[in-house]
Amino acid sequence: MLLPTYDWNLTYFIAQSSQSSGDAVGGFVGLIFGVVGYFFGSYCFYRIYQKLGEANAWFAWVPILNTWIMLKAGDQSPWWIIGLFIPFVNIVALVFLIIAFVNIVQKLGKNPWLILLMIIPLVNFVVLYNFAFG
Repeated sequence: MLLPTYDWNLTYFIAQSSQSSGDAVGGFVGLIFGVVGYFFGSYCFYRIYQKLGEANAWFAWVPILNTWIMLKAGDQSPWWIIGLFIPFVNIVALVFLIIAFVNIVQKLGKNPWLILLMIIPLVNFVVLYNFAFG
């Protein structure tokens, strides 16, 4: 026979999974870091929108509305948020979101090249803090 045959019993698939208490602790720690990161980022963006004089700065705390206020504060059409949910159009909408963020950073009087540092994990929090409180 040219093709090998495999025994695909459910026992082999179940035997490959393992659950340990270390996974639960790691998941809990990840959850805590995620929640702290969300609150820190939302508070920084809230402060940025207050500096820019946006009327609805509290939108920074709501997951989809924070993108709406970023596009609006960055002098882009806030309706591009709908484009983020449409395949292939979302690439264009993401470009407009980045342009909006560059416009916001320029309004704050900061160097827009600092946005590239936001790609680096943990450095992005320092840069965001600099934008909000610097």
